[in-house]
Amino acid sequence: MTKTYPSSDQPKQPQLFRFGLRQLFFVVTLLSVFCALMATTEGGWPLLIGAGTLLVGAHVLGNLIGTRLRDASADVQAWRAKNPQLNADRPRVNTEPYEIEDLGLPPCTPLANRGSVVGQWRYWLVASGAILGAIVGGTLIPWAIGPHVSWPGWAAGTISCTVLGTWLAFLACSFSTIARHAWRHASEEGE
Repeated sequence: MTKTYPSSDQPKQPQLFRFGLRQLFFVVTLLSVFCALMATTEGGWPLLIGAGTLLVGAHVLGNLIGTRLRDASADVQAWRAKNPQLNADRPRVNTEPYEIEDLGLPPCTPLANRGSVVGQWRYWLVASGAILGAIVGGTLIPWAIGPHVSWPGWAAGTISCTVLGTWLAFLACSFSTIARHAWRHASEEGE
């Protein structure tokens, strides 16, 4: 059995996971620091540090793989097209320019627009949600816990309730606005 070596006219296979020694040392150093932090802390901190590290690491790795795949997609297609032993990528990417009107698609709905559907009143609603969250959190924390709450604990709880109130007001405002916008569009289509 004879081995076949790639000829010089065939492109080399694109390497998506190519890393240098500097990147390897950086990752090993970061992992060592996080392991040392997890070993020296007590309580729930090791779990928090480990979960946070895994979450950030998965995010960075996913972005790295996605970016490299995007940047190397033309190279991968050229390599697969010149190598007859490999299956061709399906579906093929259309590289010819075309106009969107030539495709005969139905008209775009207003929900596909990337513009804002909410007016200036959104900022007032979100600010009122923050104020309401601060008032409710600032009054309910001492009432629920009693004299055992410290000033830093009360401040941290009030800030947390302010953030939660802001977030909930933003979600309610966004969802209600998009639902109202979709309802208007659907009722205009039905008439």
